[in-house]
Amino acid sequence: MTLQEVVEGLVARADAPGACLAVRAPGLDALAVTGHRQVLGVASPLPMTAATSHDLASVTKAFTTTALAALGVDLTDPVRRYLPDAPPVSIDDLLLHRGGLWEWWPTYCDATGPDEGARLARSLPLRYATGSGRHYSDLGFMLLGQVVEVASGTRLPDALRQLVLDPAGMTRTAYAAPVGTDVAASGTGDAIEQRMLAVGEPYPVPRSPTDFDGWRHHVIAGEVADGNAFHTFRGVSGHAGLFSTVEDLLRLGTALCASAVGEGPWPAVGAYLQPGPDPGQSRGYRWWTTTVEDCTATAYGHPGFTGTTLAVLPEHGASVVLATNRLQVRGAPVPNEEMWVPALQAAHQLLHR
Repeated sequence: MTLQEVVEGLVARADAPGACLAVRAPGLDALAVTGHRQVLGVASPLPMTAATSHDLASVTKAFTTTALAALGVDLTDPVRRYLPDAPPVSIDDLLLHRGGLWEWWPTYCDATGPDEGARLARSLPLRYATGSGRHYSDLGFMLLGQVVEVASGTRLPDALRQLVLDPAGMTRTAYAAPVGTDVAASGTGDAIEQRMLAVGEPYPVPRSPTDFDGWRHHVIAGEVADGNAFHTFRGVSGHAGLFSTVEDLLRLGTALCASAVGEGPWPAVGAYLQPGPDPGQSRGYRWWTTTVEDCTATAYGHPGFTGTTLAVLPEHGASVVLATNRLQVRGAPVPNEEMWVPALQAAHQLLHR
């Protein structure tokens, strides 16, 4: 299947109104794009282009991880070395999602701003025993973002610019809002998080929708979709908040690939791009395997709830980006993985042609 067939199939099945799939490797630069960046809340659909900015959601975690690698933070360090009032877990525990923290918490029900939210993230009791298993946690990356700030001695946007964006040559990536007006829309308001609180699923936090009176009800375009990042952290957090373009994400991927073989700006990143003790999880990055002919390659990267995924295949020196607006639909959105796995397979096939 070609890249163009992949993105056209996503749109034809109504998995997302628009999609862009790109692959970059030595001697290869391929991209396919189709559909619309916004269809809800506008008089006429707006086209998606290769230059469209996307709310990265949890792809932000890959940037936080890269910043830690750039700082050379010792993975065995206790988080309390940087945040004295944090839980008794290590940097490695949080990167592997084995710290035992809550997976998610509506901080905006309890905190009125970034400082209160940061303290709340540090003070919440553990939900699980540390090291007892992988429990994917936004809270853990809220803490890791704070670690980056302490270790770098500067606020997260400046730290990210100095440690990640500038070394990778990224010029259209920013917290809180996109660079420019060509931006993919996400969902309608905070409806998904309101429902999470109403039904107690998938996380039974002891809060209800009536505990917060700032819910958004408009179509989200140009502001951060994640409720914690938007309402509590003003668009700047270690777990979510970044906007970027496909081109900038490819640049990050190229720098990660070079670093994995000791030739890029972050030589320590090789230790992060290794499978961890749990399937599909390395240090801060996720991983997937893909097989074409006799080649089984491992891709390291991260998906984002809004519909964008970045991954690198170090064996091929390749970067793959799938950018969609899967939340711009009426009804339940299709899971990221259902879109990403075929896209990754098509990208791997292209690398072997």
